Amino acid sequence: MGNGPPPVLLSPRLLPALPELMGGRSDGDGTLKKYMQFLRVLGRRKGETMDVVTFDVGGTSVKYGLMHNDELIAQGKVPTPQGPDATQEEFLSALDGVIEKLREVAGGELDGVAMSLPGTIDVDRRYLKTGGALMYNYDTDVNAWAERWGLPVEIENDARCATIAEYDQGNLKGSQTGVVLAFGTGIGGGIIINGEVYKGVHLYAGEASMIYLTTPTECSHTSGASFSDACSTISFTKHMAKAKGLDECSGEHALELVRAGDADAVAVFDTYLDNVAREIHNIQCLLDPDTICLGGGISQDPFFVEQVREAVRHFNEDLLPFPFPMPKIVACRFFNDANLVGAYGHFVRMQAKRRVEASEAALVEDQA
Repeated sequence: MGNGPPPVLLSPRLLPALPELMGGRSDGDGTLKKYMQFLRVLGRRKGETMDVVTFDVGGTSVKYGLMHNDELIAQGKVPTPQGPDATQEEFLSALDGVIEKLREVAGGELDGVAMSLPGTIDVDRRYLKTGGALMYNYDTDVNAWAERWGLPVEIENDARCATIAEYDQGNLKGSQTGVVLAFGTGIGGGIIINGEVYKGVHLYAGEASMIYLTTPTECSHTSGASFSDACSTISFTKHMAKAKGLDECSGEHALELVRAGDADAVAVFDTYLDNVAREIHNIQCLLDPDTICLGGGISQDPFFVEQVREAVRHFNEDLLPFPFPMPKIVACRFFNDANLVGAYGHFVRMQAKRRVEASEAALVEDQA
């Protein structure tokens, strides 16, 4: 890659309102937020529509849909190329077919591609530093994908996409400081501060899986020392299966055993809740959020959310020698579609930001 700025690829249907909105100015101060609000209805101006392909790239499948004026339609999924011989070209070829299919659904014209992806992502440069389990996506300049498809492409980390969805349209709406914890294979995390996703200097803010409960004794992803090792859904169900002598155990079955009062199951769940409550308390000490949204499949069960809430209340109010505030703890509104919805929200934000930056750069050049 060169050292220059990446090409600015913008959807033409996002542009007409900018001069009207900014009144000929490009100071950007406070304008971006107003512009983004305007984008919500821009697609409905003069009978126009907004059609953005949105992808949620997972380890086993790529979910997709077409965002048509903030409505998710034409959903489906294709397998994610896996294994040591899988290539990025196989991955992109699978997406090529989806994009052409959704282009037909949209009547022949698309406004862009929004992508939720695993890994560490530089959204401004459209650059994948890491790709999670998808090794072929490490060190990837996604501007090349935009050129391949002839469309603007915006990318964001999957957990942050879920956070954006909750802030824009879900249970973090109106939150000043909010946190999403998504329980699954690991623990995805996202942070909202003053209406913006907080990422940190090195893009690691919200990496809840990498919080450590104890010092690891070995260099391993399964050392047993991390928040993910102790509190992911996979960890919970493995401990439950071991306690009950089962080959495997789903999250649903594990919670059924707990609800039934099975002594072994209750003991496993109590230990699990102790770990979750302690780490939520620690997150409180650092961020003091008003709301914490619990995501992942297991969080769709109200019993799980109620028990986590009670465990945090017990930790904060019964165990500590001083008063400690209780955050609002709720389930995420979006579950399976969270990343698709959030990727679109990120697309809208980034397209607005790039347009403002391009206008400011043009103004500076004109004044030079």
